Amino acid sequence: MQAGQNLRNLPVNGHTRLEDPSLTTNDTGDSGEGKRKGGVKLRPLVAIVRRNIPLIVGITAAATGIGYLLYRSSPLIFQGNFSLLVEPITSQARSTDPYVISRAQSSDTTGSSVDYPTLLQVLKSPELLSKIAVQVQAGGYNKVTAASLARDLKNKDLIVERVGTNLIDSTRTLNVTYQGTDPKQVQFVLEKLAEGYLRFSLEDRKTRIGGGVEFIEDQLPALQQRVNALEAQIQSIRQRYRFTDPLIENQQVADQLKEVRQKKLDAETLLREQATLYATLRRQLGLTPEQALAAAALSQNPRYQDLLNQLKKVESQISISLARYNEDSPVVQRLREQQRNLTRLLGQETQKNLTETSPGVPETSRVVAYQDPTRLGLIQQLVQSANQTRALQARTNEIMRTENSLDQRLTQLPAIIRQYNTLTQQLDIATKTLNQFLLQRETLRVEAAQKEVPWEIISKPKLVSDPVTGRIIASRGKKAQQLLFMSVGLGLALGVAAAFLREKLRNVFVTAEDLQDAIQLPFLASVPLRVGMGREQIGNKSGDPFSEAFSALYTNLRFLNPGSNVHSVAITSAEPGDGKTTIALNLAQAAASMGQRVLLVDANLCTPQIHSLLDLPNQKGLADILSQKLSVEAVIQHSPSSENFSVLTAGNTQMNSTRLFASNEMQQLMKNLRGMFDLVIYDTPALRGLTDTNFLAAQTDGVLMVAGVNKTKRSVFMQELGGLNKYRIPVIGVIANHLGKGKVTSYLLNQQSGQSQQVHPAFFGNLKQSGDIVQ
Repeated sequence: MQAGQNLRNLPVNGHTRLEDPSLTTNDTGDSGEGKRKGGVKLRPLVAIVRRNIPLIVGITAAATGIGYLLYRSSPLIFQGNFSLLVEPITSQARSTDPYVISRAQSSDTTGSSVDYPTLLQVLKSPELLSKIAVQVQAGGYNKVTAASLARDLKNKDLIVERVGTNLIDSTRTLNVTYQGTDPKQVQFVLEKLAEGYLRFSLEDRKTRIGGGVEFIEDQLPALQQRVNALEAQIQSIRQRYRFTDPLIENQQVADQLKEVRQKKLDAETLLREQATLYATLRRQLGLTPEQALAAAALSQNPRYQDLLNQLKKVESQISISLARYNEDSPVVQRLREQQRNLTRLLGQETQKNLTETSPGVPETSRVVAYQDPTRLGLIQQLVQSANQTRALQARTNEIMRTENSLDQRLTQLPAIIRQYNTLTQQLDIATKTLNQFLLQRETLRVEAAQKEVPWEIISKPKLVSDPVTGRIIASRGKKAQQLLFMSVGLGLALGVAAAFLREKLRNVFVTAEDLQDAIQLPFLASVPLRVGMGREQIGNKSGDPFSEAFSALYTNLRFLNPGSNVHSVAITSAEPGDGKTTIALNLAQAAASMGQRVLLVDANLCTPQIHSLLDLPNQKGLADILSQKLSVEAVIQHSPSSENFSVLTAGNTQMNSTRLFASNEMQQLMKNLRGMFDLVIYDTPALRGLTDTNFLAAQTDGVLMVAGVNKTKRSVFMQELGGLNKYRIPVIGVIANHLGKGKVTSYLLNQQSGQSQQVHPAFFGNLKQSGDIVQ
């Protein structure tokens, strides 16, 4: 065990190792080999079933026989049925149906008024079945109860279904089927079911009508009260907002608002025009409207004008007198006095006139100035413009108040309309509902007067019979048939399970295909059987399937990985007796015949056999080189049959000689032999129970695993293969060796095409009873 644990620490020779065999494409298997890496492996399952057909057939036949006996022992089943028409089938019949007459307002006379799924549930209900069961028990069949009928429904002994369930073949009929072992009971139960269903149709209609009338009577007061309340609310809204229809009112208010806004626009335009004219006239006159009125009034006052003329005349006289007299002259003084008096009188007249015509207007030079006709015309326009401006301003203010009022009402109307419409809709719905309830109440009262059964039996209750002879037909029933079919299926399943169990217990590779399907490694060859003495299993014969198998094996080994040739290989097996020695010897001869310098090393230090098969002396060999450090050239023997074939026998072995495989001498020896020959083949001990072989295999390019068909234990082989993988020892491929007992037909698996070819039986003879010499 310590040797196995230290295997990972072994140094690796400088030669190139093969790639991981699990990743190498297998070109030697059949066409299905590439599919083994993924998906379900069908071929091994089919092979197991095919090999165990007698066992499967036997178990299936036994189970089928038991099922047939149970089928024949089951009682006969009698079946009967009847059909019900639940709706009129023609338009004339539907138009004269009391239901349609009472509902003349409905124009649909083609559709179905029956909820068939619900109706079927009611017909299967325990309450209705219990009423029918009482009638059946009254006829003497006490075993028929509501529970038994419900059980019959569950077991499909009683079936209530609609004839046709899709849109194409749906009908207005119900079919009732019942079956049992007593034909009289079946007939009686069917009759009572028909009576019960007809009675249910009449009672159900009366119950529904009575319940409908009662429901309507209960709902009418509340509906009437709701209608009255809604009408009162609508009337209140109309009175509060003083309109008949809120939509019309909304349109009218919108039109008025539009008209008012147009008037407002016109008034504002005129107001701007008058304001511009007023500003222009005032700037030209330099007077306010009040001052202009005062100036105009003074210009039109005769006394004022007379005084003004006298004043002007006196002022003229003063000017003339001053030309002749000085200021102190009595004449000038008298004229001055007259001027002062006229001025005082003119002032008084002006003040009086202003007080009467324009109170509050101050006396200015522009007011008391002389106003010519042009200025009087402008004064008139100024006064008119001022008055027009005030009038337009007043009109604009009034229009704006009207606009605000209309706008506020228009803003309120949507909410009022929404409330009004909601109440109107509720009133409409409530009114329609009230009218429908009133109409439905009268309709139901008409229907309540009908006494006719609404359903009709179109096929009377009867047992199924032959239409020609009239003889009642009986069968074993579906359960018995299902039992028979189940027995066949169960027998087949048990047979297949037994076949797989048998294969599991056998625990061997029955065929080469089993070995191919069990591994994910290249399958290099399937060696056919050659029966005879040990030496008859050696040598190449042209056309011999046995020899051709080794030629194909070497070819596959040579071209398995073109990028890395095989120079040294260890041939081993999971158990002793799998034929690995014969495989190693014949592979060496096949390689030598193809011009390769081949060395066959008998590394089976436990039970060496190469020297016996080749009649070579075994005084010195591999064990002597490792223990006594002899020269390799002095120990290697050449085969007289081929100059390219050399042999290194085991030599003088002792107990635990295989431990020498882990020595440095062994590693150096294998390195030297690799340089001396094109191919070095090591015949190693079996792997089972011996880990020292791993040290030797680790220094080669890879291992060839030999499995004896129908001999090697599957579990042991897979366990040893897993051990090699655990120690990371590359496995080049697997060889199936057809060991057999008795007469075995040999065949050659064509490694290139993946097809098997049947060949003639090989020679038969006595097998040599020594170790694993038998192939």
